[in-house]
Amino acid sequence: MARPARIPCEEVLRSMKTVFRENGYDGASMADLAAKTGLAKAALYHHFPGGKEDMAAAVLDEISGWMKEHVLGPLSVPGVPREKLRRLSEALNEFYDGGQSSCLIGAFSIGEAMTLFQGRLGAAVRGLMAAIAKVLIEAEIPERVALSRAEDAVIRIQGALVVARALRDTRPFTRLLRRLPDDLLSALPDAVSDR
Repeated sequence: MARPARIPCEEVLRSMKTVFRENGYDGASMADLAAKTGLAKAALYHHFPGGKEDMAAAVLDEISGWMKEHVLGPLSVPGVPREKLRRLSEALNEFYDGGQSSCLIGAFSIGEAMTLFQGRLGAAVRGLMAAIAKVLIEAEIPERVALSRAEDAVIRIQGALVVARALRDTRPFTRLLRRLPDDLLSALPDAVSDR
């Protein structure tokens, strides 16, 4: 579906992102989106002729841009691996509001959204894992170990978000992020490093 040339203001996208985070794609209604954005349904359809699908795509575009600027970009520039991973933790803490906000990957990975956005979601997860693995390889961690640790890191981040929301306690998420650089860069056991 064709999207309008001009994307609505940042505040509208932020409001839509909140609705999708709280309700998931299938649970987000046009009434919810209109109420949260403060726009009439007709105004939303004017900006997003494809309705909810176009809105979700715009939110994913905005998130992708933010991640490229604040996460993937800083991981790809020259620098000390531990410092790059510390900045990664800070950026994720900001993005997820200290663990108070759920992840749209989870919200969009069930129901109709999975069919619509699976390619984009998979690419985003693979991109993050690859960027983390590259930093670990720069730190002289063997490639197969780096790839495994990067995958585990993304799993742990997503899991910590779920646990934080379920317990209504952000400490598991913030604790994970605080430990993440050290965990990712920890020394290899002799049995692993000798292989």
